[in-house]
Amino acid sequence: MRLPVLRHMLMTMILLGMAASISYGADLAVKSGLDLDHGYDVNTVATRQGKIASTQIMTEKEFVIFEMTGGDETLRLCVGPASYWSKYGIVLHLNDDVIAKGSKAQGKDGKLYLLVRKLENRTTGAQLELRTERGEPVWHGARIGPMMNDRQSGGQRHQGNGMMRGGGMMRR
Repeated sequence: MRLPVLRHMLMTMILLGMAASISYGADLAVKSGLDLDHGYDVNTVATRQGKIASTQIMTEKEFVIFEMTGGDETLRLCVGPASYWSKYGIVLHLNDDVIAKGSKAQGKDGKLYLLVRKLENRTTGAQLELRTERGEPVWHGARIGPMMNDRQSGGQRHQGNGMMRGGGMMRR
């Protein structure tokens, strides 16, 4: 008779835990009120150093966020969509020492966010660039760093309007 009661209690605890974790992520997305994808503002760029204070949080829009504490402030580091982060992101553990550079904003929830452009884990030495100088996200195909010049790429890179040499005409 005790086994069914224990089983029921266990299932209830599991379901409550799942509901709490789902609603926490949804609340984060709704309350921040920020456009985490395109809301980068070059006029609010800041560099902050601190320690990772929370493990990965995911919003309902599939963005990955870590909390970082440094000095007297806590920032939520927005590092991009989960699909991009899982493929190209760097490992971050609790208490890792990090430096993050990006666009700082206050969400509707009153919390401070940093839409990260550059991230360095000083504990492991790993570094990652997530946005261009103008804040364009790399997960949308934006290029980071200097373009290759013609000599480095064999002389055929970025020639004119995308046509082949010779005007793009077919020749016999």
